[in-house]
Order: sequence, then C-alpha cells, then structure tokens
Amino acid sequence: MEFFLSVFFLLFYYLRPQDWVPGLTGANLIKPIIAIWLLTLLVNRSRPAALNGLLRTPHDWAMLAYFAYIVITAPDFMAAFTGFLPFVAFYALTVQSVNTWPRLLSYLKWWNMALVFVALLAVMSLFGLDLTGAKEPTARFADRLSLGTWLHDNPNALGHSVITVIPLAYFLFFWKGSAAGRFVVFPLLAALAYYCVLRTESKGSFLVGGILVAAVFVVGRPRIVQILATVTALTLGIGALSFLPRMADMNNLRADEGVQGRLLAWEQARNVTRKTETGEGWQQFIALIDWKEGNRMIYDIPKSTHSSYVQVGADLGQYGLFLYLAALWCALHTLLVFKPTSEMEDRCRRVLLVLLIGNVISGWMINRQYHTEYFLIIAATASLHRLRKAAEIAEEEAKSLLEDESEEGDEVKEQEEKPPSATAVPAFARETSPLDTIKPLWNRFGMVDLVVSIGLTWLTFWTWDYILENI
Repeated sequence: MEFFLSVFFLLFYYLRPQDWVPGLTGANLIKPIIAIWLLTLLVNRSRPAALNGLLRTPHDWAMLAYFAYIVITAPDFMAAFTGFLPFVAFYALTVQSVNTWPRLLSYLKWWNMALVFVALLAVMSLFGLDLTGAKEPTARFADRLSLGTWLHDNPNALGHSVITVIPLAYFLFFWKGSAAGRFVVFPLLAALAYYCVLRTESKGSFLVGGILVAAVFVVGRPRIVQILATVTALTLGIGALSFLPRMADMNNLRADEGVQGRLLAWEQARNVTRKTETGEGWQQFIALIDWKEGNRMIYDIPKSTHSSYVQVGADLGQYGLFLYLAALWCALHTLLVFKPTSEMEDRCRRVLLVLLIGNVISGWMINRQYHTEYFLIIAATASLHRLRKAAEIAEEEAKSLLEDESEEGDEVKEQEEKPPSATAVPAFARETSPLDTIKPLWNRFGMVDLVVSIGLTWLTFWTWDYILENI
C-alpha cells in the first residue's frame, strides 16, 4: 500500500488534477495524502525498510541540515517550518516506501509515464481535446504550447519536464529491452515528447535535451564511443539545434527582452548575496525591475529569476546555496561510485542519472528550487543507496554466520567451500547477483564531499558573475 501511495503522489504532483478536474478545483490534498501515507507506513506496512531508521545515509543528513537552515534563517520561523515540512515529509516517505529493487525500477517507470501523460495532455489540447484549459496560457505565450496547470502553465516549464522523456524512455525500454520496447514503445514515447517540446519552442529545453541525449551515448560507454559521441555532439549536434524554433535568437542574447529582464533580476539577486551571507529568507526575494515600453516607463515590475540557483542564493545566501548543492552532490556521488551487480540495478542508476542531470542543468533556466521534484530525485537516489547498504550488511552477517558455524564441525567445512547462498540476503536488498560482487558504497559525508560542495558553490557564483558580465 505504501508503494501505491508513493506512485499516486508522483502522478498527483505532475498531473495536478486539482487544477483541472471538476470537483477537485482548489482542493488542498497535500495534508490528507501525507496523513494517509504516514499512517500506512506505521500501521499497515507491506514490506520492511531496506535500512531501519530515518537518518542512515548522507542524503538524509543533507536534507535535515537544509531543512534546519531554512527554518533557522527565515524571518517567520513558523511559516518556514510549516511551509517546508511537506517537502521533507515527501522525501522521507518516498525513501521508506521505495524499498526494493523492483519497486525502485517500477517507480522510475511511473515517473517516466507521468511525464508522458503531461506531454499527452498538452498535445491533445492542440487537436481540440483540451482537458486542462491549455488554450489560454498557450495563447498568452504567442501559441507556444503550455498546460492549464500550476506546474506547467508556461512553455518553458512544460518543455523542461517533457524533454527528459526521450532519454528516460531509452534506458527504460530500448537499452537491453525487448523487441516491442525497442521498436514500438520507445519510438512512440520519444516522438510524442519531441513533438510536445517542439511546440513549446523552449530554447532551454532544447539545450537540456541535446545534453541529455549526448550523455546517453557517453555514460557507461567504451572510451572510443565516448570520444566519438562528444565530438559528434559538439559539431553535428550543435548544428542541428540551430534549426529548432527560436534558436537563432541565441546568437544575440543581449538583444532578447526576456534575457534582459532576467539579467536585471540576477543582478538584484547578486547584490543581495553580497550584502548578507544568509539571504533574505526562504521565499522572500522578489526582483522588481523598471521597464520602458515606448515612451512610457513602468516601475517595480515583479520579475522571475528563471534560475533555481539564483533564487536560492538570494533567498538563503551562500550557506543555503551550499546546502542545496550539497544534497545534489550526495545524489550524484552515489550514482557515480555505485557499481551495479545486475541489469536492474544498472538501469535504475542510469535513469536516476538522467533525472538528476536534467534537473541540475534546468536549474539554470527555470525556477524549481522549492518544487517537490528536487526532493523526489534525491529520495529515489537515497533509496538506491539504502538498498546497496542493506545488501552489504546482509553479506557481512552471512559471512559472520558461516565463520561461526565453521567451528562446529566438518559439516560446515563443506558449506564453506561453496559461495554463500543468495537467499542469505533479504529479497528487498538485492536481485540475483552473487554476494561476492558487492562493492562497499560510501556512507559518510567526508572531507572530499565538503570540498566538492564548497567548490560547486564557488563555481555557481563564478558562473553567475560570468553571465552577468559577458551577456
């Protein structure tokens, strides 16, 4: 039941039925979902957790530190606590519910399907079946495809979400997949996603898609393939992107009014980070710019930063940005050092890398710093981390048991000549791989992680300044 609720919430988050389904309009369903989900885990749990306890991985501690910092530095302590608590709750509930390898893979497939449903709703609106009221936002953005939901009510948000369907579908259905997956499912899903993103005319999502597709042919490939893929992406790939809608504007970004407004917002946000180390407080920074239309001057126009990192920096300062990036680094660290011992584990790792990389790149172009997606990506990666640590613990216990039994007599000596049985490891901890293939996984935020997180924070500010000075 708890896994059903984790999938239900994932679909609920992306599809936002309360925005367009009659009878649910305006309904606040977050608290009831949390209550039912928590009660299920406490009273009627179907499977035990991979690791007992709430704080068992670096991701858990990073999330707790991020939560504590936001509450402590907020101008309104209680508003920040109650506002941010649901994000932490969904992180913890997801980690506790996605607690077997089959569940993790199924969860990631449902994640992909949630994005496919989003694309389908958007494309259907172009052919007269407008369930979400997409006509109004699409017209508002000069016929750039949008949805009538809070999460995807503009073309950039829709494009950045849907573009990940292509690499996700590749790893879920094409890579080592069946004939049906390779030649039916993957082409259909990729074509739907491509057409949806094409109609959004989102330059940022085109760039993200190009990088993710290139990454598909780089991650886990032989060195020669990686080199060829990189060269192709930097030549033919960049050339192909230039033919997509609105990409010609990339040649003169400074003349783009939208870019001009963002740069003004970025400059205001940067000034905040220079004045205070802790920012203005969670969700407090709003850029107000002055804009001239013809001979008329308009003052104090609210302008979005269009960047998760810029918004976090202005809201939470350099320390808050450090914690935001540290949580992302914990997820990336796990995926980089994780050594899969089965095809299912490898598939989960690759899919999570796509989601994480997509989120990191999109963070420079859209505001999703306080969206649930950030927390769910880290939670799913923490689930993978827990499953591996559970397998390690089970292996150690199995070896210890064999060593104890070896002292009892000759019978045990015969057993020692054979590899430990895979049944010694709980089913939720691993698949069918032999125990001796398990490689220890990091589980402590150490000096290297601290240095990398500080470096990422410095690099973010350097990139921020570079863009302001050179665009």
